[in-house]
Amino acid sequence: KVFLILLYLLGIALSQELHILYTQNTNGVLQNCNCPNTPLGGMEKRATFVSQWRKDHPNTILLDSGDILSFNNIHAESDTKLLRAMEALNYSAVNIGDQEFSNGIQFLQTQITKKSIPWVTSNIEPTNNAAFIVPEMRVINIVDLNVLIMGVIDSESFGFYNRVFGDLNLQVISPIESIQKIYIKALTNEKVDLVILLSNLGYDADELLAQELDFIDVIIGGHSQHQFEQPQVINNTIITQCGRNGQYVGHLELQFNQGKLTAHSGELIPMDLSIIDDEAMLKLISE
Repeated sequence: KVFLILLYLLGIALSQELHILYTQNTNGVLQNCNCPNTPLGGMEKRATFVSQWRKDHPNTILLDSGDILSFNNIHAESDTKLLRAMEALNYSAVNIGDQEFSNGIQFLQTQITKKSIPWVTSNIEPTNNAAFIVPEMRVINIVDLNVLIMGVIDSESFGFYNRVFGDLNLQVISPIESIQKIYIKALTNEKVDLVILLSNLGYDADELLAQELDFIDVIIGGHSQHQFEQPQVINNTIITQCGRNGQYVGHLELQFNQGKLTAHSGELIPMDLSIIDDEAMLKLISE
């Protein structure tokens, strides 16, 4: 019995639990509209929820797969507030989606220069000596795990914005080539226990990536705005999305044993009217 107890305690000591909260496709929606049909969303709800969650679950990272801002450039003031709200939530990594260019390259470049949001992009490169410096990956150490985070965008994402603003002086590299290159680079520097891809490609492309690249553990998707109550699994890669307009925050729980991913579960948590408004966020919104 003593031996069995020791084995049990050893198993507990070698096990690790990691929580991932994720958001996507906020689409410029700053505040809960209290709409009768869909009273969901709002940064004032998200802030309260994330703050309490972190108190209850310290082993948590917060990620966003992109398309934070509105689709067109008539909401620059609201988009600026939205980015300030994202800053306040202390994300671990935020992928650049195509809608981040909706107010022009200079608007986004200003936000990047502030370094107050942990942007990441793995397959956008500047052309014509353009100034666009964003980390191609981020590595987070949590619960003794090295978590590699990359972010990708679709190659056709700039078509609309190039027509509106002129040449953005940016090019999109093949996601597969970029991911492989960065993964190999990361391995040369340190051990990687978990690979997370923040994708702004859409679900169909995410499936293809999972089939092609077997070293990706988790794909947190977006762009196509799917809403998965339970994560999908393709070729041992966990793929998930949480819908649109900030209506839900996704939660993915990962279980590890001796640094190896052994189990997972997921859920979508509605940002509904039962969540108390965060006063600081309400003040930011009303300024």
